[in-house]
Amino acid sequence: MRKKRFLAEPLALLFVLGLVVCDRSGIALMTVLAAALHECGHLLAARLLHIPLQSMRLDLLGARLEVGGRAIGYGEEWLLAAAGPLASLLSSIVAAPLWGSGRHAVIFSCASLLLGVLNLLPIRTLDGGRMLESFLLCHTSVRVAHAVLATLSFLFLFLLWAVAVYFLLRVGDGLSLLCFSMSFMWRFFKSE
Repeated sequence: MRKKRFLAEPLALLFVLGLVVCDRSGIALMTVLAAALHECGHLLAARLLHIPLQSMRLDLLGARLEVGGRAIGYGEEWLLAAAGPLASLLSSIVAAPLWGSGRHAVIFSCASLLLGVLNLLPIRTLDGGRMLESFLLCHTSVRVAHAVLATLSFLFLFLLWAVAVYFLLRVGDGLSLLCFSMSFMWRFFKSE
């Protein structure tokens, strides 16, 4: 049996470490914790579905699980993808009653909620895109599934970019959303 590995891009580790160390507000730490719980949802689902994992890769846009040992069905892929957003939404709900105990509970709850909702968008490489692709592959041809997913990915990426630009110009904030949407657009066009 092959040993499971955790692989991380050095730049991603430095970025996360820099965020946590330099952030005095606690937002970065609570967001990293929310992201870790999101990934634990995927790991738990893989274990419950008896899906063998080869590795987990951490890059600047998140973590990716690499399945090894056997092919997984569309239903298993859908459940595996849905487990992360479900874990995020559940952790947000669990943390909500703790809001009166301090601002870190509010930050964690909001970060988990945003992470869960964002990951449900039908964008390729996000959990929502993987869920949609699994569903479409069950009911249509590969060509139709990929065309629908590419179109929706582009539309939602453009929408994210437009919202980021709006916030940047109108409110003076939104640089992180702009960087996020631009990095996903780069990844989208690179894969096309």
